[in-house]
Amino acid sequence: MPTSVPGVRIRVQSEGWASRQVPGKGGKGGMRTEYQPPKALLSAIISQHIQASPVSAVTPALALPSSEVTAAGLFSSAVLPVAIRSHELKDWQRSSAEARAALIAEVRRLAVLAGTEKAIQAVIALAANGELPAHLQTMVSVANAKSGVDGKRTLSRRSLYRWMKEAEQGFTALAPLQRENMKVPEWAPALLKLFQQPQKPALKWVMEQLPSVLPSHITPPSYWAANRFIQKMSKVDVQQGRMGNREIKNIKPFVRRDTSEMWPADAYTADGHTFDAEVAHPAHGRPFRPEITTVLDIATRRVVGWSVDLAESTWSVLDALRHACIQHGIPAVFYVDNGSGFKNDAMSNETTGFMARLGITITHSLPYNSQARGLEERSHQSFLVRAAKSLPTYMGADMDREAKQNAFKITRADIKTAGVSKLLMPWNAFVNFISEEIEKANNREHRGLPKIRDAAGKLRHQTPNEAWALAVSEGWKPTEIEAHEQLDLFRPYKLAKALRGEVRLFGNTYFDAALADHHGDTVRVGYDILDPHQVWVRDLEGRLICVAAFEANKRSYFPQSFMDKANETRAKGRIKRAAAHIEEAEAELSQTYDALPFIEANTLPSMPVVLAE
Repeated sequence: MPTSVPGVRIRVQSEGWASRQVPGKGGKGGMRTEYQPPKALLSAIISQHIQASPVSAVTPALALPSSEVTAAGLFSSAVLPVAIRSHELKDWQRSSAEARAALIAEVRRLAVLAGTEKAIQAVIALAANGELPAHLQTMVSVANAKSGVDGKRTLSRRSLYRWMKEAEQGFTALAPLQRENMKVPEWAPALLKLFQQPQKPALKWVMEQLPSVLPSHITPPSYWAANRFIQKMSKVDVQQGRMGNREIKNIKPFVRRDTSEMWPADAYTADGHTFDAEVAHPAHGRPFRPEITTVLDIATRRVVGWSVDLAESTWSVLDALRHACIQHGIPAVFYVDNGSGFKNDAMSNETTGFMARLGITITHSLPYNSQARGLEERSHQSFLVRAAKSLPTYMGADMDREAKQNAFKITRADIKTAGVSKLLMPWNAFVNFISEEIEKANNREHRGLPKIRDAAGKLRHQTPNEAWALAVSEGWKPTEIEAHEQLDLFRPYKLAKALRGEVRLFGNTYFDAALADHHGDTVRVGYDILDPHQVWVRDLEGRLICVAAFEANKRSYFPQSFMDKANETRAKGRIKRAAAHIEEAEAELSQTYDALPFIEANTLPSMPVVLAE
């Protein structure tokens, strides 16, 4: 092309370029003449312009953030459609949209020189010949989102115009649509009915049974088609029926409870734990697994109370709570499960229950919802299970089976021959052992507590004792129990009727002359579970009437304590069960079976053979 205006005019006239009149300045009557270069010359001009342009001029679209922001100047609107969000795009959809945006930006840049139509035609021709700049040429197949068998699918006029129109709606409008087939197959209900069973059948077994339950007009799917359908389903929905309501909670979303705003003693939680190792029984020395009840302060994760007993009961829970309240203060809330040790009249009765007398609000977690008390459950793992693993009689699931059997045999043999076993920790030593393990746990850093920098400059989590001490230093004070109130507050009470100076409790009769003024009244009778010789009688408003002494004119000549009576009842139950086993074994030995009588078979009489003539 000539470089001067006169030279260009001479070439236009000599080659007879097509022209048209358009409104504009510089011509006659407000019109000016525009000339159309030959197609070959126009393509050469555009190609030269593309090759000469810097890479940065066409790549801003690739730098679009993965958010709902559009590039200024690229789209006419910065508002995204409500139904489509950028964060919902898959990687391949985002890459395709970015490639389309880059190609559109190039078309619009060239349209300034020759108009939109010619710019599109030029880009199409250059892409087909592989003459676009390398960074744009690689985007052609990405923009198509389906490059064909040979990977050489190129651009079309229709596609570029469509992309330019879609770009006006926002960046996400350029993304290709998802082409997943979400139609539910006809065989799906029958497949799920077989698959969603509590036995958790394998898909292979389901496929073997499926043809027999499908209607004749439905063709069974292949194993892989069924597997793809299962994989597309929600992980929770596909487990409906295979998991019960309790088990399926383990894969559903949950709520993490924040305790950062709580003070010590705002809430205690408690739970019983059967120790995972055998120790010596305090009564007869035989191996058994004791029940440990711990009370945990939710705010500081400190073990504030504990008790050890033969089995979880109201009294073991009461002893752990007594220990917590006396040593660390009365809580506002006592959060426990629905077990019989926590949900009973002795705890919850509005008149005689411990919670009402101590001013504690007791609340229970939902049945079978141990996740709600995760703090207590995890604390058992952190120190009680760890303590059990240090003993040779550990019985946990991860204990070597052979070692477990050997320890079991040795302890039983030792008890049989010597009455004691060296492998079994004595009861008193075990109680001291648990006390030491709890103290170690309270001085061990806890991941649920804030981080601090210790004296050595190390950043670590607080220990429960440090969290408790910090609250005290900030002005918190526990609600303490006066020394003279400690015994009576934790003394169990029952309602009884005073008659002629007497009250009756557990078959025993207690007398005091002061009860004569309350003849016929219902009173509260407090007792010591270990000392049956006296009871504390109060009116319904809590005023002490008297301390009534045991009067030996009923059932027992000598008084029988509550614990003695409970132990006697338990022993009778064990004797009764053992007797039933003995009777069953004797019945098996004495059982005889009569032989079935021989039955002679009836046969048809023999028939003479007749030869055919």
